[in-house]
Amino acid sequence: MKNHHINLDVRGKACPQPVIETKKALDQLDKGIINVLLDAEPSAVNVSRFASSQGCIVKRNDDDSNTIQLEIIKEFTCEIPGTQSDTTPVSTSAEYSKLLVYINDQYMGKGDEKLGKILMKAFLKTLLECSIRPRQLIFVNSGVYLTTSGSEEIETIRTLEREGTGIFSCGTCLDFYHLKDKLEVGQMSNMFEIASLLLEADRVVVP
Repeated sequence: MKNHHINLDVRGKACPQPVIETKKALDQLDKGIINVLLDAEPSAVNVSRFASSQGCIVKRNDDDSNTIQLEIIKEFTCEIPGTQSDTTPVSTSAEYSKLLVYINDQYMGKGDEKLGKILMKAFLKTLLECSIRPRQLIFVNSGVYLTTSGSEEIETIRTLEREGTGIFSCGTCLDFYHLKDKLEVGQMSNMFEIASLLLEADRVVVP
């Protein structure tokens, strides 16, 4: 398609629809501009990060009507969807494979929560000692309590991130638990990105 201009209104649409519709619009362009209207901060963050990861320039303008306006400029053919810039491991002594750890609870296992908390702490710390490290850790549902203010595991997770593991917390989950302003480590994600990472992984581990 020739240079083009697309207006995209995704106000009122739940995650991951804003990202999906933005991706579809980008796929239509060889080169051009997409103006996106949103009404939720998590959606604006997710769309901005997705567009940036595809090699696009993103400019943001907010107005007085609580509408967030993003101008996405595609100057060249964007990369295939992914998060390579966010998830490429740094060079360490540990080996990184396409292994993903999917944490959907703040506790590990079923049964006593006190025991589950102890087990989750031990599991995360043990990841630091393993010769094979996960490329990504994804936190969903109450698992996002582990990456937000008040979590006793912040430093362990931050060390994993610093040593090359990508840390992703579900934005919808953060919003549901009123934690979106309390994220301490990693980045807020969306269901499109989470689904893509799960499908691209060679192995998925659920502790």
